Amino acid sequence: MPNRHILGVPLSDEAPSAGRVIVTYGRSLMALAIARSLHEHGVEVIGCDDVNMTVLSFSRHVMDNFTHTAFEKDEEQALADFEEAVRRYAPEDDRPYVLMPAFRDARLFAKYRERFEPAIRVAAPDLASIEMISPKDHFARFLKETGLPGPATRILEPGTFRNGLPANVATDFPLIAKPTDGVGGRGVKKIRDRAALDTYLKAAGPERPILLQELVEGEDYCVSIIADHGDLAGIVVYRNLAQFPHEAGAGAVRETVDDTPFRASARALLKATGWNGVGEIDFRWNGDPSTPPKMIEMNPRYWAGLYHSMSSGVDFPWLAFQLAAGRALPAADPHAVLQGHRTRTPGAWILSAAEDLAASDPDLERAAEAWAQSRGHASRKEILSAAHQLLESASAAAKGARVFKEFRTRLEEQKDLPSELDFDDDPAVGLGILFVVSSLLKHRELPPEFRYSAPQATDKAHSGRAGRPATSRRYDAGGRPIIGVTKPDEGDWMAYHAMRFAIWLAGGKAIAITSKAPHDPHSVDGLLFGGGSDVFPNRYGGAPKTGHRYDLARDDMEASWAQAALEHDIPVLGVCRGMQMLNVLEGGTLYPDLSHHEENYPTSFLRRIFYRKTVFLTPDGWLARLSGHEQLEVNSIHTQAVKDLGAGFKVNGAEANGLIQAIEHETRSFCVGVQFHPEFLQHRAFARRIFKSLVAAARTRRLGFAKGTAGNKSQLAAE
Repeated sequence: MPNRHILGVPLSDEAPSAGRVIVTYGRSLMALAIARSLHEHGVEVIGCDDVNMTVLSFSRHVMDNFTHTAFEKDEEQALADFEEAVRRYAPEDDRPYVLMPAFRDARLFAKYRERFEPAIRVAAPDLASIEMISPKDHFARFLKETGLPGPATRILEPGTFRNGLPANVATDFPLIAKPTDGVGGRGVKKIRDRAALDTYLKAAGPERPILLQELVEGEDYCVSIIADHGDLAGIVVYRNLAQFPHEAGAGAVRETVDDTPFRASARALLKATGWNGVGEIDFRWNGDPSTPPKMIEMNPRYWAGLYHSMSSGVDFPWLAFQLAAGRALPAADPHAVLQGHRTRTPGAWILSAAEDLAASDPDLERAAEAWAQSRGHASRKEILSAAHQLLESASAAAKGARVFKEFRTRLEEQKDLPSELDFDDDPAVGLGILFVVSSLLKHRELPPEFRYSAPQATDKAHSGRAGRPATSRRYDAGGRPIIGVTKPDEGDWMAYHAMRFAIWLAGGKAIAITSKAPHDPHSVDGLLFGGGSDVFPNRYGGAPKTGHRYDLARDDMEASWAQAALEHDIPVLGVCRGMQMLNVLEGGTLYPDLSHHEENYPTSFLRRIFYRKTVFLTPDGWLARLSGHEQLEVNSIHTQAVKDLGAGFKVNGAEANGLIQAIEHETRSFCVGVQFHPEFLQHRAFARRIFKSLVAAARTRRLGFAKGTAGNKSQLAAE
């Protein structure tokens, strides 16, 4: 049976995938939990967001990612982007194909469901059901109309509280004030008197309704559900043992509890709305069996504690996928839920512990103002500033050493609780925080979530013992292939460590090769010729630039290694200067100056990293097969480029002006090059696949030597 591929990546032939899904809001931990669940069930996952460098773009559970126009900027263009993506990623067979909104876009996709179905099924409740309970003022009216238990609520309409609460409106204190559209506890505040309420209302602005709710005594409980056309199909209830901010924030440490006190009300709500999909209902309850829990609000979408709900025993994304695909859901098993199960939210649990300590310790009274500033920073997600203020706060305390000891004890009690990021098989997702950088570059503003409102060998690279095949000394199948990375003797720190990380992420281990530490072919399984200074022009018949410094020792070292790679069939990837060097060593030439090839080319290194240009790929070439695309958006840091191809090389990709951006050797098992820097594009799947292909070729070669089959080029090519 021929190998199957999606986007150039081979898939197992043992069984077809369970379907394909597009998961939105790829920056979020909710999207990560969804992707991990569906991938483990055999579903091919495509991630997306309106920024790059998201959690999903770094996850091994995702086949590809795309960016779309931000809905807040241009809703119609964003929808058009999704329509194009739905067509582009559509399976060629009749496997289920689902669009799964991961956050607030659930309402929008429910609204425009007819634009996407039946081409793709939208995993979101019906719009009519959503509008019964969202936004929050709708939910307050719904509870009143249906008689379901909830707090007494006054709705202040826009324009009625410009100068605070009107004098003729009476209300009881304390109360809870909240906007109708806040998420994660943002904007929710406990109000103790009329003066505090007037201050809150003036700061809220007159554009949206504000809810004033009866303060319900007790604790908050989060009831996560999935329903099949009004019938409850799965439920997990948890409470927040810690949250941040302390008074009204998102959960930091969560614990699963018995769902019995909440089940009847949840069933009634789902039946009344005809709910079809996932959702989360917030309750508040004092724990008294004679007092029914009261519903506070409902989120018509996935919720921040999704990972906790799933790890408690109910796989909500998989159930939602099956529901959208038209499959019958299995009956809910109440015994499958792990009562007492606890998890923590990355980052927030630390801040929550700190705030609890600050609120309870009398020695921190002197630091109250500093802590308030820290909390202000953290509520805007300025975590580094919050941490700084926390240190300032503790330093100001009279007994700072004891405070830190207690703080450390609290952290020790919770540090082993699982979280969304505690998965060794998906190590790079923590880099998803870089979506903030992407937002600044693309939209020139912070995203909404961050705003309130080896040992030396010989001096010859190919000096192995006669008759001995050159391969790594580590033959264990479970070990990481060793990739030698060429670099200058000094400097180039940033690029080299980016290379090391990319190779590690791909399953390999990088070692530096320099003219002073050349190593030998026995010590590596693969080679990466890295970037750096210009290749000495005399090597290709060019004229050296006046006053320019060339690294002649490195040129000689790489020439020696290129010969060793040819003799021993070592897989080679050339990056930027590395590609140019591979080409020159096979008799090719270079353009020594690109100033006449492109106007408005950035001059600084940092701007070049984030500068993007389009590369058009050669059909059926190595890079096109690998990426699954006809063109790529890449960075551009080089000042030279390949002119005439060296012997045996063919073009794999070029710019519109003809400049070559990727090459491939026609006869060697694995000898390829790219002019751009994929180590700085690790948020893109195609860039990660470049390093994975090198590591895979190195691993195949290593295993071939271990089995005595080295030199079988057809085997390497198949890999």
